[in-house]
Amino acid sequence: MHPQSLSLFFFLFSFPGESEHQTASLEVIYDDVPCEGLSSGEADLIYEDIQKEEGLQGPNNGWSSSEFESYDEQSDSERAPTRSKVRVHQLMQAARSGTKDGLEKTKIAVMRRVSFLHKKEHSGYLDVMVSEAKHPPAQLGPMPDGLSSQQIVRRHILGSIVQSERSYLDSLKRILQEYQRPLMEAEPRILSVRKIRPIFFRLREIMQCHSMFQIALASRVAEWDSCEKIGDLFVASFSKSMVLDVYSDYVNNFTNAMALIKKACMSKPTFLEFLKKKQASSVDRITLYGLMVKPIQRFPQFILLLQDMLKNTPTGHVDRLPLQLALTELETLAEKLNEQKRVADQVTETQQLARCVSDRSLSKVGKTHTCAQLLSCDSRMLLP
Repeated sequence: MHPQSLSLFFFLFSFPGESEHQTASLEVIYDDVPCEGLSSGEADLIYEDIQKEEGLQGPNNGWSSSEFESYDEQSDSERAPTRSKVRVHQLMQAARSGTKDGLEKTKIAVMRRVSFLHKKEHSGYLDVMVSEAKHPPAQLGPMPDGLSSQQIVRRHILGSIVQSERSYLDSLKRILQEYQRPLMEAEPRILSVRKIRPIFFRLREIMQCHSMFQIALASRVAEWDSCEKIGDLFVASFSKSMVLDVYSDYVNNFTNAMALIKKACMSKPTFLEFLKKKQASSVDRITLYGLMVKPIQRFPQFILLLQDMLKNTPTGHVDRLPLQLALTELETLAEKLNEQKRVADQVTETQQLARCVSDRSLSKVGKTHTCAQLLSCDSRMLLP
């Protein structure tokens, strides 16, 4: 089997938890395969959402509904090949052929599979649109009389938590609503979708995590004077694996996202002008980088705030143990993010080094081939 066809075949029939950033990388991989001979309808299939097809709208819209032959336990007779099975066989033949047309057919199937995997991957996230009418932002009521000095300090720290979280959510919304959405909807295109998605990778999921936290925080703040407990809320909100997943993906991709923005500014004057206008029209004149670095800073900020809260929580207080658990959870999360970022940076550095070595090797091969041609030419000229 042709090596390129083989790699496509193994990807097509595997079930990796591909991320959106990896999806974008796949599109880059296929850039070197021209879409010759494709009708407009076939070309559109490359980015078509596979869940929009007929037969996938019902409740059984998993892999079994379209990719595998159904199985009836009450029948031992061999069934005729289903449409999906025939289609898989055709794709295997197309991949084995190794021709440009075969690669194009496989490319279409792979991109349709990637689209489905992307939907499946994010099926665990709810697109939370918090209505301020139904879920007003957390807000402390008037301070009651007779509070101790520690209670007053704890109240002020709680106010800082509320304010910083509100500001953080506003920043996330600004990125998505004032940058990502206009870029996605711009006509003519300022940047291709393939470049936009990696830049804003995982920001929507991060906002969803904090939107849910904001709802719980508002409820807890409303009853603060009767319970004075906040640590358990942090444990419940940020001990979930999805929080580590989305933040890890975002942190690991941050350097790549900034590199994409820098490159786009140099190669796309319209994009640079877009960023300048957005910054000039904002009240605080903060840059896109200034907004996008905020998720990197969020957990260190939480840790500092909870450390202050713990210092002002006396022994035996109902919130002391939950605060200690929350600090342990957040510090562990921050350590994991740092470690995964370190590993991701090492992988990137290794890839860059390998690419550099490969380029030099190709350059040497090219020079050697050229010298051989010149020597051969000189030899022929010297012959009688």
